[in-house]
Amino acid sequence: MNRQLKSEGKLTAPQNFKLNNGANGAFSFKPRWDKVANADYYEIQFKDMLYSTITDTTLLFENLAPETAYSLQLRAVNKDGISNWTELKVTTEANPLQFAIKGLTAKTTAENQKGEGLKNLFDFDESSMWHTKWGVKSDSFEMIIDLKGVNKLDRLSYLPRQGGGNGTLMKGKVFYSEDKTIWIPATDFDWKNNGIEKVITFKGNPLARYLKFEVEKGAGGFGSGREMYVFRVAGSEANIAGDINNDKVIDRNDLTSYTNYTGLRKGDADFEGYISKGDINSNGLIDAFDISNVATQLDGGVRESSNSALSGTLALSTTKSTFEKDQIIEITVKAIALKDVNALSFALPYDAKDYEYLGVSVVGMKSMENLTYDRLHSDGNKVLYPIFVNVGNQPTLSGNEVLFIIRLKARHKLTFNLKMLNGILVDKSLISKKL
Repeated sequence: MNRQLKSEGKLTAPQNFKLNNGANGAFSFKPRWDKVANADYYEIQFKDMLYSTITDTTLLFENLAPETAYSLQLRAVNKDGISNWTELKVTTEANPLQFAIKGLTAKTTAENQKGEGLKNLFDFDESSMWHTKWGVKSDSFEMIIDLKGVNKLDRLSYLPRQGGGNGTLMKGKVFYSEDKTIWIPATDFDWKNNGIEKVITFKGNPLARYLKFEVEKGAGGFGSGREMYVFRVAGSEANIAGDINNDKVIDRNDLTSYTNYTGLRKGDADFEGYISKGDINSNGLIDAFDISNVATQLDGGVRESSNSALSGTLALSTTKSTFEKDQIIEITVKAIALKDVNALSFALPYDAKDYEYLGVSVVGMKSMENLTYDRLHSDGNKVLYPIFVNVGNQPTLSGNEVLFIIRLKARHKLTFNLKMLNGILVDKSLISKKL
């Protein structure tokens, strides 16, 4: 026996079954209706499910899909029976964060509070918060945001802590960059200390991989925020740097693809198309910088040093300059004042009529993976590409050590004259230095 059924009398179909302003969202809606005389409760048929014993004149539906049409049927119930159904058709709103870029990371020159780190500012959870270290004033500091790919920017939304207060970003400048080397001014900001959303619109929709905040003033001498969303232009391609197989995930499959295409360059038959998208620094060559965009994210990712200062160069040498036929030529590759090198590569063009490539002997590369590739290009040229990268968080190279030895064999008497081209050093932060 249903003890909730107490009333008697005829029931009419519910009236004014609708959504009030603000009751419809991308992932939920909350319909309401007028009270029906003699009704003990109401029932709603929705998505093959009957919601019963509803005593209020409203009900919240959640976990819905954006921009999707739904149909609901409502009736009143009492001891004598049920009313006719009343139907409501609803289409959910567009996802307001559909074009917000996901997977962002950032670092600041200011120290951050344990448990309230920068990941909280980009986690799509407005209940979490980022805050610089309590008790340590940071009157000015920088924040660099990695968008994890070059995107066509629309706007940025910053949500301060509820009600404003300590750490609300108030004054400073914003810059954008494709390479974290050349920074282009986007705008200045001068915001009030309150909890209201702050919006920056990127004029001209520039292409950028990185954003930089130069904070000149934060409330109380701190930095904080509930969330920061960076939006790409609606309908523009979501680009993840290093996702060479375009499955929207950075994993070992991408590293495998890069390994197969190491040294591929513009003009090669396989370069155009999706491989060219893997040329992240747009130098027409798959090199250590491109591969580092994947390798630094694998096996737990890297721990960037706050005082990294990438520097140094490489030197190539042989014991003599003239070699007889079939003699082995050992090219010693030595570090010259290297510091914080997490990956390196260069090109060594050679004529296959003069030299035969035998291999590379690793000497002082620590834990770096050897991805060296002896490539025959589509134009018939032979080029050796020594490429070494750290995967995950591994020790970097510093100092003046012998790194590795390239072994060739002379096909006839010759004078050694090979030169290093397209050399590049890369650190854990993806700062690079051309050689």
